[in-house]
Amino acid sequence: MPYVSDGRKLIEHAFRHGYALPAFNFCSLEMAKACVEAAEELQAPVILQTYPADLSSGSPRVMAAMVRALAEEARVPVMLHLDHGGGLGAVVECLRAGYSSVMLDGGGMALAQVLEATRRAAEVVHAAGAALEVAAERFNPGEAGATDPEAAARVREAGADLVACAVGSEHGRQSRLDLRRLEAVAGAVRGPLVLHGGSGVEPADLARAVGLGVAKVNVGSASYRALLRVWRERAGELSTHRAVYAEARAAVGEQARSYIALLGAAGKAREFSV
Repeated sequence: MPYVSDGRKLIEHAFRHGYALPAFNFCSLEMAKACVEAAEELQAPVILQTYPADLSSGSPRVMAAMVRALAEEARVPVMLHLDHGGGLGAVVECLRAGYSSVMLDGGGMALAQVLEATRRAAEVVHAAGAALEVAAERFNPGEAGATDPEAAARVREAGADLVACAVGSEHGRQSRLDLRRLEAVAGAVRGPLVLHGGSGVEPADLARAVGLGVAKVNVGSASYRALLRVWRERAGELSTHRAVYAEARAAVGEQARSYIALLGAAGKAREFSV
């Protein structure tokens, strides 16, 4: 199936059809291939995404070429996202490489700064035919880190196609969602929301979040832990590096399948056309 070059199309499909796209962080061909194979098995659209530190394994051009090649051989929609882009320079580099979607990380900025940065980025990202994700976090002085619904709505109005909200999930740790806050954010934004730190969220909370308008859930730690477990526990017992890679790919794929099913994405590839 052709690579989904404009992420807005797939994200809007997920939002309108009541499921969330699993967005899997990867840093190698084995990880990317495992997630695509899992998506094919369950007939689900999928997002592959690169964290800035993972780009040391390959430049945005290398990662984009690899994902595009996988997508062209796949039977499901595949798109590529920049996770936690550190500024407009990183965003532009990934857009030039052909990324479908990029995140502008405004961590540490005041709301006014985030809104101005969002407006500038939206012009560039939309002109390139891609989607823009912006984090609406840390703007509520009463609760550190929690997303304020009004601030999230203003981020959306400034040009964000997806709004990443902080409602209790934590990167790499077990967590529960503040579903009341999420419902308030969803009511204010009235558009696709994103949850980061999806690996540790209680499954029942994730299912509820999808029903409240979350259209993208980031999954990183679950995949990395599955990969590391194989390397640590099995590498010394297996005869070749290929056997290690095969088991690692199977472990990452197992995690991917569980999140695809949990987020309601299974079977949705049949309903989407590029």
